[in-house]
Amino acid sequence: MKKTGDSELTLALQEARETEARWRGLATRLMELGDDAMDAQLLVAFRAAREEGVVPPDAGFFLVAHILTAMADEAIAEDPRVRRLARELDQMEHEYGVGDGVWHDGEETPPEEWEALCAVYEAACDEARATFFRAYGEEDMARLYLEDRVCFHRRFESGRRFFHGLPMLPEHLH
Repeated sequence: MKKTGDSELTLALQEARETEARWRGLATRLMELGDDAMDAQLLVAFRAAREEGVVPPDAGFFLVAHILTAMADEAIAEDPRVRRLARELDQMEHEYGVGDGVWHDGEETPPEEWEALCAVYEAACDEARATFFRAYGEEDMARLYLEDRVCFHRRFESGRRFFHGLPMLPEHLH
């Protein structure tokens, strides 16, 4: 019986060493890449960690959602609808004498048409992010992002806490 236990332990240790070597090799290759290639490689690595169960499910969700959200936020500016709406917002803010979408007079409320356009702009950004998630094969993540944002943020925050601890400030959530 003892020999079986020893051989199982030896096999498990060998498997652990091989897994560690694969991850260390991947980390080394990531360090050699440029920013865009690094994002793509991080996505591959994070998906592998999620799929292999190296981290808990919400932690894997966080890793993939975090890199994809960062990549999507860079790409959103290229979305034609988002660009058009951003120009409309800029023009309206210019006409009202507002800088960066901030109403400086605390007593003056923003015009309803500006608030409505902001809501349409935010919805377009959300749709563009979800489209980006789908383009990278994350259909479930896109669905959660659009249809159940509370669940998306709960999983994101749960996974983030696995790595970082303290809660994320609300202004950093999408």
